[in-house]
Amino acid sequence: MPERFVEPFPFWPADFEPGDRHPLAPSVAWDPASDEQTLRQALSFGDIECWATLTRLLRDQGRTAEIRELGERLATTASQKQLARFVELSASNFDAESGARFQFELISRFPADATALERCARLLAESGRYDQAMDVQREALRRGTDRRYFMINPRQTMRALTAATRFDDAEELMRAYADDMFAASPLALLLQVRGRTAEGEELLRRHPSANHLYLRFTLVTLLERDGRHTGAAAARPAGGWPHQMRDAADRRLPADGPHEAIWSVTDYLGRAFAV
Repeated sequence: MPERFVEPFPFWPADFEPGDRHPLAPSVAWDPASDEQTLRQALSFGDIECWATLTRLLRDQGRTAEIRELGERLATTASQKQLARFVELSASNFDAESGARFQFELISRFPADATALERCARLLAESGRYDQAMDVQREALRRGTDRRYFMINPRQTMRALTAATRFDDAEELMRAYADDMFAASPLALLLQVRGRTAEGEELLRRHPSANHLYLRFTLVTLLERDGRHTGAAAARPAGGWPHQMRDAADRRLPADGPHEAIWSVTDYLGRAFAV
């Protein structure tokens, strides 16, 4: 990639960083008439918005190897701000592989906090690079990740791991966040999937948030799957479930597999409370 890729256009204001466009300079990526040559030329001059359009064009033509080669070149020459934008564009393209490549380069070449590492771990896991994802997520935990953001990236990393039946890795991460009830719920159901129902039940009953309806719903689900319907009935609230949960509680569908069983409560209640 030419060095000019990381240099601003001549008409950019002095305070603009590489990767920014002048407000009056629309990207050629927005022009439906732009062909591959035009997009490549604009990209080489720093119009990074063209990357998403160009990769969609290449993907439609089955030229995935060229997408990978282009991404590798851009990742090693882009500025910090450009890399961050490439990550965003990858998400808009539903391209986890490219997003993982750019985010990994971002945390490798520039200072990164635990949240940036968690984002990288999620993208790596979603692109199938599970071992690398675990290494990055462990480093995030060592740095003292902010547990308030569990729902944003770590949970998605765990979902990718359970979908790939990487249950050892998923359990390790869930235990690292087990104080959060939104991690304790799938952890308990993961333990049940692995034949350790008693351990999952104990986790739910002894959790600091054991009386929260979310974990009580998880406990009822675990007991019902274990065939202990009397115990499940005793765990239900005396006044019944609140209206947001009632439909989810009454219409739970059987899990289609281990991954679905692990995340069933999270998914059902997520829909219930989104109403």
